[in-house]
Amino acid sequence: MKLDDMFFSRRIRQNHALEHATITILSGMIPNLSISARSSSDGFIVFGDVDLGLLRRAIDEALRRLQAGEAELAIHPNCGTNLAVGVSLVTLGTLLGMVSSHTRTRIATAAASSVAGLAAARPLGEYVQRHFTTLPDLQGVRVTEIARRKFLGFTYIDVRTVQE
Repeated sequence: MKLDDMFFSRRIRQNHALEHATITILSGMIPNLSISARSSSDGFIVFGDVDLGLLRRAIDEALRRLQAGEAELAIHPNCGTNLAVGVSLVTLGTLLGMVSSHTRTRIATAAASSVAGLAAARPLGEYVQRHFTTLPDLQGVRVTEIARRKFLGFTYIDVRTVQE
């Protein structure tokens, strides 16, 4: 098993890449788009009410462009990976700062680690996306279903994919 497949399966990583590319393209079609999404091994879910025709066009374009080699579409600046990396860095720095017996040192270290964690979150988060949580190689991937669903009054769109 390859290191980059240890944490997330190939299918989750592929769907995560398609999700990011789709949201990027859809954002260009819909001004002030406010949605979020989550990937799984079966596809991804879009949380929000989006026109299914526009979403289908965005997915088709995202899939075509990723398959043509536009790997950068798989990286998204608002990905939760960036947030998770930033929080992890701030937490680690703060914990390391707590080992000091001097109050001033603990406070200064916590403040400095917070600033450093925030500054490093995006570039390191994008590195983690590129190497661990997304995979832009979508050869043989196709979309099988796009369905609007409601659950407890919330609308979401279920996008299903398969690897052929």
